[in-house]
Parts: sequence; structure tokens; C-alpha cells
Amino acid sequence: MFYYYAHTSHKEGLESVRRGVTCLKEAKRREVGYKLLVNDFRAALVAKELGIDGAVTIETILDLDVVLSRGDTLLIDTNEELPRKFERFCSEFKVFRMAQKCDEKSMFNENIVYPWSENSIFVDSIYREHLPKTQRILFFGGDGDPQKSIIDHKNFFDGLGMEILLGHYFFVNYEKELANIFDVMHESEEYTDLIRTSSDIITTSVQCAIESRISGANVIFIAQRPLLECIKNLFENYNISIVDDFNQTMLRRYLSDKLQMDTIIPINTHYNTFFSK
Repeated sequence: MFYYYAHTSHKEGLESVRRGVTCLKEAKRREVGYKLLVNDFRAALVAKELGIDGAVTIETILDLDVVLSRGDTLLIDTNEELPRKFERFCSEFKVFRMAQKCDEKSMFNENIVYPWSENSIFVDSIYREHLPKTQRILFFGGDGDPQKSIIDHKNFFDGLGMEILLGHYFFVNYEKELANIFDVMHESEEYTDLIRTSSDIITTSVQCAIESRISGANVIFIAQRPLLECIKNLFENYNISIVDDFNQTMLRRYLSDKLQMDTIIPINTHYNTFFSK
């Protein structure tokens, strides 16, 4: 049995779920038994929207061994601190762990997966099917905004006629505040359709940036903190522009000086690593 543990919360968002769904769709295609493990009911609903039913909710990484059986395969996608018993996990299960740093090293003989490596990019194949683009500037600030950073940077969006894709974890009534900033608001359930059909996408989500670029959009990533060098290199290779912390001057330059976006980017994720007998 193959398990994908995607750490989720209002603070962490759903990037790990989107990667997990992609991986488990491949398991389903190969007729490999699988299960998605998440930390909250909302994440399970989003996984269902994206094509994976029956996600199991567990509280934290400490509860993994309650679900798994000896000999199962586990891919851990989390930035949680590894528990003391993780060494035992690696002796009882075949364990893969998503790296959190460019030079991440194995701690207990687990296998490290680098999600920004060209052989480990988890993007649903649906994003590779290019659709006609609607001329819109779409902003996606991640699935959660607990600090209300969008409101704090409202001047960044002035005069651009920008539309916003709401996050699944946005607070109740947050939409009312955002209505004063954006011309159009889209519900979170529209994520896949909008990513595939928008001409220009501005985001703070690494996963969204990659999916948008694969879909053929002009993509601008807002770096709210220093980016890992390996992610910078990936963005450079994929022609994803980087704006430093809501700098509108940089944003306007990238919007006016668009790169050619119709090139299809090859994705060759090595799923055999996870699903080999």
C-alpha cells in the first residue's frame, strides 16, 4: 500500500495536497493501492475536488504508524519536526521524504525527494493540456492568509484591474474586505479551470506558479521571503518572473514585457521510484 502524507493547515495551505493528488492519480493509473493522509477535513474535501476520494484525517505526523502496516510505502510531505520514532518508521516502512532545503540530507536512511528537481516535479497532467487563454490578470495568494497580507499590501494591486482567486482557508467575511481591492473575485473551487485559462497569473504559491507555467500562462511569483536557490533556478529555467515582496514597479515591468509562453515544458517525474515492486 502506498501512503502520501500531506501536512495541511490554515498556515501551511494546500500545496502538499496538490502534489499528493498528482502522485496518487499516477498510483491509481498503475492500479497501486493508495491512501492520502491529511490533517483536516477541509483538505480532504479539496483532494476530492481534485480527483482523489477517501482521504484519511490524522492529527500530526506522530499518528502515521496508527494507519500504516509493516512493509507499506510512505511519502512524507511536511515541514514538521521529525519525531524520535521516525527511525523506526524507516525500518518498518519504505519511506520517502520531501526535502525542505536544497541540500537536504537523509537522517534515518529515508529517501529524499527534491520537489523542485526536474525529475520530481509533481504537476497534474491536466495542466499540460493547453487551453485558449482569457485575457485576465489573476492573483492567487495561496489557500490561506491568516495575517491578511493582501490587505496590508492593497496599494500593490491599484490600477491593474486584477482578479483574485480566493483561498480555501480564507476567513469568514474576508471576501468583503477584498472586494474593495479586486474587480472580480473567483471562488476557490474554480482553481483548476482558472489556472488553465488565465493569460497572466500572479501568485505567492510555488506550486501554483509551476502549474500555471505548465499551463502556458505568463507567471509572476511574489517572493515574500528569500527563496531557496534551487527554486530560483527552477523559476529561471521555466521563465517564471520573480517580484520582491509586493514591488509594484517590478510587477508592472513584467506585465508589460511578457515572455513567449507557448512553449510546452516537458515533465518527466520518476514515479517508478515510488511504485516499484
